[in-house]
Amino acid sequence: MRLRTESVTWREIDGEMVILDLSSSTYLKTNQAGSTLMRLLAEDRSLGDLVDGLMDAYGISEEDAAKDAGAFVGMLRERDLLEVVD
Repeated sequence: MRLRTESVTWREIDGEMVILDLSSSTYLKTNQAGSTLMRLLAEDRSLGDLVDGLMDAYGISEEDAAKDAGAFVGMLRERDLLEVVD
């Protein structure tokens, strides 16, 4: 999976990510952990890759990283911001 590239733009400002979905004219703002995940999702990644990225970046447990990554991916899916890559 990766961030949808069509009609979606994003920019990092002071450690937070601002995501603009041009197709629905909505925007989202993330915290630093969300920004880390967004940078990872610029390329095709698995959920395990995202968990590893959070563990490496913040020194948190695998359980906490999995919970956070899963919630973030769920939010992006609800807003149709992810695409599946073969």
